[in-house]
Amino acid sequence: MTERAELGVDGNCGFALVGPDLQVGEAEFEEFAGDVRTSEGARQAKLAINRAYQRLKARLGRPISYYIGESHPDHC
Repeated sequence: MTERAELGVDGNCGFALVGPDLQVGEAEFEEFAGDVRTSEGARQAKLAINRAYQRLKARLGRPISYYIGESHPDHC
């Protein structure tokens, strides 16, 4: 079964997290500039989230899928 990473924003960082939380899971964070409530800030956040996800996949060395977490700019 393929693991799934949660993608989202925490403060001014995009993140990718595999596992239930930071204590027992694996995560990568990428800082971004701007306010996620603006279109440019949301764009910067999405780029940061993607970079964090790519780094997490590379570090884990195994395939992982993802899902959009509640803090992701695209979450409705």
